Amino acid sequence: MAATHTTHSAESWTHGDAVTNGVRLHYVEQGEGPLILLLHGFPEHWYSWRHQIGPLAKAGFRVVAPDLRGYNLSQKPRGGYDIKTLTTDVRGLIRALGERSATVVGHDWGGIIALQFPIDYPKACDRLIVMNAPLIRSRYWQRDNYPNNLYALVMHLPFLAKRRMWGDVDAAVRQIFRGVAADHEPWSEEDYAEFARALRQPGAIDAAMKYYRNIYWPDWFLTWQDRNERVRCPTQFIWGAQDRAVRLEFMEEAAGQVDNLRTHIVEQAGHWVQQEQPAEVTAAMLAFLTNSPSNRAE
Repeated sequence: MAATHTTHSAESWTHGDAVTNGVRLHYVEQGEGPLILLLHGFPEHWYSWRHQIGPLAKAGFRVVAPDLRGYNLSQKPRGGYDIKTLTTDVRGLIRALGERSATVVGHDWGGIIALQFPIDYPKACDRLIVMNAPLIRSRYWQRDNYPNNLYALVMHLPFLAKRRMWGDVDAAVRQIFRGVAADHEPWSEEDYAEFARALRQPGAIDAAMKYYRNIYWPDWFLTWQDRNERVRCPTQFIWGAQDRAVRLEFMEEAAGQVDNLRTHIVEQAGHWVQQEQPAEVTAAMLAFLTNSPSNRAE
């Protein structure tokens, strides 16, 4: 596995590509020090971490924010969107970057992957930070959460989803972000345009929907053997209290699987917590990262 780099001078970010687990992933990188991976959610890409990359790098970390499999500039294979393949992508990216372990941070779908990662690869996860994301085997996906999870069920019917959700990409982006945000609106027109641009990459919307189409089969089957496993590395949950989708009850559900947990509730944020209240989220991350012991494998 190898990583290549080109420079984005305007933001002191480096853009690169790494081949991991048979897929090429694009990423943005800044800084030197212990590795932090920032895993984005749906329907985003690395840009959702734009407020955190610089401050974390200046605090002494090597920060890498990839486009997950199928998103933006990363490769879009036909398959490989099950949870076990996605966690293996993360482990492979860590190795491609020349490291054996990392702090793994995830929001939304990135958080779902992050919650599973230390179960699958405990020695590769120094610390874990999860933001507004349910477990892969969560009540969130089940019948008693209907109709809040209806959008996920619609993803299983790609033609219907494209007609109902993605006929107008610009309008869909605005609707999705505004729908589960707090009352204020932290996105500029340039931000909306950036997210829409990434989703217009050939195959990106189809790939994003495949994450949801794997939840009930095979993800539920693949994680059956892990259902009683626990997250043992130092862990922080950061949660937007006004999230109407992944509500606080799902944070509490996930907390039952974690041994060493700190929580930080962001009262004035909804689902997109790191974008809605970036200063508070970054400060909470740094407080955790600079005061908690790591699980680094020697």
